Amino acid sequence: MSNRKIKDTFIDPRGKEIILYEQTWDIHISGGHPEMIIRYNDLKTTIKDPDHILEGRNPQKEELYVKQMEADDVFVSTRYLNNETITIVTSSYSGADNKSKGTIKWSK
Repeated sequence: MSNRKIKDTFIDPRGKEIILYEQTWDIHISGGHPEMIIRYNDLKTTIKDPDHILEGRNPQKEELYVKQMEADDVFVSTRYLNNETITIVTSSYSGADNKSKGTIKWSK
């Protein structure tokens, strides 16, 4: 188990718990994608109620959650840390280069 502080946890529509660590939010998402600072609720909605869940860059370990919002799509990338722990890696919206060619794993 990680010693990192948890900022939030979410349950996706498949019943999987997704963890957002404070360090991921503070450094990677807020620092690397500052447009997401005011879109925290969109990140939560994307995990809890995505339109699609796609394979990530590494299909065995990563998934990309996609949610159509009013003006754009919101993306949340997750990674399995082990067989039971899933963590958010990053989040952005369609203004960024987030097109995944991964297979749809789940859809509404």
